[in-house]
Amino acid sequence: MRALVVLTHTECKRLIAKGLMEHPEIKEALENNKIFISRGSTTAYILEELLDEEFNKSHYVAGQVTGDKEKLFRLGGLKVEKRLKEVVLDKGKKVEINNLRETIDEFQPEDVIIKGGNALGADGIAGVYMAHPVGGTVGAFLPTAIARGISIIIPISISRSIDDSVWELSQILGNKTIDPEYSMGYPIGIMPIPGEVFTEFEAFDLLYPEVNVFQIGSSGVGTGEGSLHFLFIGEDDKVKEAYKDMVKLAKEEERYLPDEE
Repeated sequence: MRALVVLTHTECKRLIAKGLMEHPEIKEALENNKIFISRGSTTAYILEELLDEEFNKSHYVAGQVTGDKEKLFRLGGLKVEKRLKEVVLDKGKKVEINNLRETIDEFQPEDVIIKGGNALGADGIAGVYMAHPVGGTVGAFLPTAIARGISIIIPISISRSIDDSVWELSQILGNKTIDPEYSMGYPIGIMPIPGEVFTEFEAFDLLYPEVNVFQIGSSGVGTGEGSLHFLFIGEDDKVKEAYKDMVKLAKEEERYLPDEE
């Protein structure tokens, strides 16, 4: 049997979050270890799934890319005073972070860091935009994570795929190399992140292991901008189950609206 599924950018965030809940490392860490969930629009959905409670996801972000028309300030960020504190789940218990470096200093290899990305390179390496002069969140945890062998999971949509290598872009892009008068928002650098990339495909694999999923297209107009288009192939009952779940998700998930004030 074959089925066609179209998911908006918001719905893909929820799909990734639901898929990550089936990840073996996440399940283990929820029971016995720590999970750091960095701010971000996709990670906000993941935190919501992990906590099993709703909150203002538009405030669990730092940097954000919007469609500002008035000033074309598109590479922007949420006002600092509106940002929710980042969270660690310690054996499933929510702990708000006051100092990220001190928090990560307590992490061990069995713990998990979840950090979303802004770009997914052709080589499969993800990257994060950095407006902060010393790297912000990723600058605070990455050295410790790499030194200790702490797991990093990078939830990111395939809609963020680019043709170039993030490693190469990191050498030609820098937040001190761009003239602010010629930037639609904050000048940025980009940091390649070593870790496990987790896209819609990984989510489908964990949620529906017996269904083959192919991307057949992307984007659209109006509310369909940024959407992804998928083909499901498999046994009738398995495809029908997956399709039914995607219909439910598409009907119930409210469109993500950033706080641009």
